[in-house]
Amino acid sequence: MKTPPEYFFKRGLHAFKKDPGRPFLFFDFDGTLVPIQNDPAAPSLSPGIRDQLEKIVHSGWATIAILSGRSLADIRKRVRIKGIYYGGNHGLEISGPRIRFVHPEARSFRHAIDSVRRSVEKAIMGLQGVFIEKKRFSFTLHYRMASKEDKAAARRVFRRIISEDLAGHALKIIRGKQVLELSPAVVWDKGKAALYILQKLNRDHLPVYAGDDLTDETAFRIFKERGITIRVGQSVKTEAQYYLRDHREIVRFLQTIYDIIKK
Repeated sequence: MKTPPEYFFKRGLHAFKKDPGRPFLFFDFDGTLVPIQNDPAAPSLSPGIRDQLEKIVHSGWATIAILSGRSLADIRKRVRIKGIYYGGNHGLEISGPRIRFVHPEARSFRHAIDSVRRSVEKAIMGLQGVFIEKKRFSFTLHYRMASKEDKAAARRVFRRIISEDLAGHALKIIRGKQVLELSPAVVWDKGKAALYILQKLNRDHLPVYAGDDLTDETAFRIFKERGITIRVGQSVKTEAQYYLRDHREIVRFLQTIYDIIKK
């Protein structure tokens, strides 16, 4: 039987304190630093969380990256903190101090993805609460605000068009919380993006990764043996070692980390 994760403030805090490594804090955005909202254009960092993140960065004793399924431009606009690393499109594009990265295969898929997106846009017309978020190298179908019937219809339409249009194209579907995303089928994910950042910096860090979605599980698996992994929201279906009850505990988590590293 799979062992469920421990509550971070019960066991994880001890693990953090005893590890002498310099922490590198990786965060998902939606559902982790901000609550998931029906409108993806609505979320922004609360003043409390922004203040905590800035204090940690300015301390000089920890590094921060935010890896999101949003586009790089969008996540940078919503966070607006200098000196940290940003990963958009699940890490297909990364920017930060001394790093500018775009996955070398991503650009070649843009035409195919745009073609599928246009087909899906036409097919979902008339479905209330269903819409598409266009990104640089992918697009996301959102149906959180739809009725039960329209949610099912949106998923059917998406899968039908994908099955018809994907012949000959190396594209993949990424499933999230009431979203479906079409992305290049490159061997890349948030876990590999986090490793890339660590390797580029070429310094000894303790990776600490917090996220709430299926896309964060790739990082949980990679860092399970060499870092601290935290799922936001309790679940036994996760590779994370620890959990926080919900995104509201992130403020307490950040303050605790700051108190530890400033000593």
